[in-house]
Amino acid sequence: MFTLMTIIRKKPEITTEEFRQFMEFDYGPTYSGLPETREYVQYYLSDIMNDGAEPAIDAIVRISFDSPEEMQKALLAESYKRAHKLREGFMQETSVGIHSAIVDKTVRLV
Repeated sequence: MFTLMTIIRKKPEITTEEFRQFMEFDYGPTYSGLPETREYVQYYLSDIMNDGAEPAIDAIVRISFDSPEEMQKALLAESYKRAHKLREGFMQETSVGIHSAIVDKTVRLV
């Protein structure tokens, strides 16, 4: 599988409750509804080790596809484009606010 992990920070003026509601009921279902999506998991966080250098992390999302090509196909879908526009109201649109990375290797120790 081809998996992405995305760190997300909400806009400061959005409450945690508003952000989580948006993620769970508006934004997330867009991804889970795409036929190319094999897994979509949202992790909501309370960032207890924040040193103030950067805003707290509000969520991490794990999304998997069968291949990079399937991911690209999903990102071209009209429903994804609509969700991408919706997130502008809730998420910081900078590398600090949304940062995605490809999972190269997973080691499960327990």
